[in-house]
Amino acid sequence: MPISAAEKAQAQRAAQLLAALSHPGRLQIVWWLGRKGAQNAGEIAEKLDIEASALSHQLRILREAGLVKVNRNGRQKIYEVTDHHVQHIVEDAIKHADELHEAAI
Repeated sequence: MPISAAEKAQAQRAAQLLAALSHPGRLQIVWWLGRKGAQNAGEIAEKLDIEASALSHQLRILREAGLVKVNRNGRQKIYEVTDHHVQHIVEDAIKHADELHEAAI
């Protein structure tokens, strides 16, 4: 039985989500926000040692993908992961990559 149109659409959406996470900097941002909670851009840039312009670009991609949301606190923008599923995806991917690396050694 061939895959349905709905299943193809699901696979496409999942691929888009994973594509948004396919950059090490974006993975680090989501991982950090998932562990530490909401942070402003300055805090993220300092803790992850990412230049402000690069961070802004990566946050835009994560926001557009629906993985990170932004709230305003006065003039500051506060970033956080959209839900716990995003954090789990990243943490599971990191753990799996570590397991593969250890098995290859």
